[in-house]
Amino acid sequence: MSDYRIKNRTDERPYVISIAGFDPSAGAGLLSDLKCFEAHRVYGFGVCSTLTIQTDTEFLKNEWLETDQIIAQLQPLIEKFPIEAVKIGLIKNLESLSAVCEHLNSFDPKIKIILDPILKASAGHNFHDWSLELDNFKTLLKRLYLITPNYLEMQELKGSEEMDLICRNWSEDCAILLKGGHHPLSPGTDYLFHKNERLEFKSGTAAVFPKHGSGCVLSSAITARLALGHSVPESCLLAKQYIEQFLNSNQSLLGYHNL
Repeated sequence: MSDYRIKNRTDERPYVISIAGFDPSAGAGLLSDLKCFEAHRVYGFGVCSTLTIQTDTEFLKNEWLETDQIIAQLQPLIEKFPIEAVKIGLIKNLESLSAVCEHLNSFDPKIKIILDPILKASAGHNFHDWSLELDNFKTLLKRLYLITPNYLEMQELKGSEEMDLICRNWSEDCAILLKGGHHPLSPGTDYLFHKNERLEFKSGTAAVFPKHGSGCVLSSAITARLALGHSVPESCLLAKQYIEQFLNSNQSLLGYHNL
């Protein structure tokens, strides 16, 4: 870590990075993450991983950026600023994800990496089937600080194993926040698997208005809270409260950020 990187911190806000797709509707991906970071009073940088053509209701197509293009954007930022946490969303494949995480770990092992494993767009487009590379994904967990799959994503990732058991096993390498928005038995209840514990976060509101990119918002809110010094359970709880406020900020698919 260079002396310049240490001494250049003149702002009280911690620095975080979102590595995510560019969504022109600003409901998901980079633009949404940066709005969320600003609401939480952390300074957010954006590294683009894919260019998408979409609205809040329709996903048309995307163009992936390669690993070297992502790292080229990332490198000047991590060299100049003391980055507390990096949130990774949509990315081309596990190979690219692993290379980016390895680069971050090698540069500064203290950087917390939060992965939102986006396998499918809310508008219906399928991006990945990482269940076909489950061993590679399990190996990657050691490089991460927290992952935030929803129930349907975890269904794909777990294979034939029992959900609770695999979350407990994986949490030996990194924390798992299993989001409950799609859970058939306990909708709205999130489960955090962390340090041999399973914590339950129930919904604080009776009903919500769905939003495009709500998963992105939750993971970026957690990233911001971790950068501000909150523990993993505190960050997940506070982010859940934030996302419920975000979901009910209006009745459209595009929410308003306000802490």
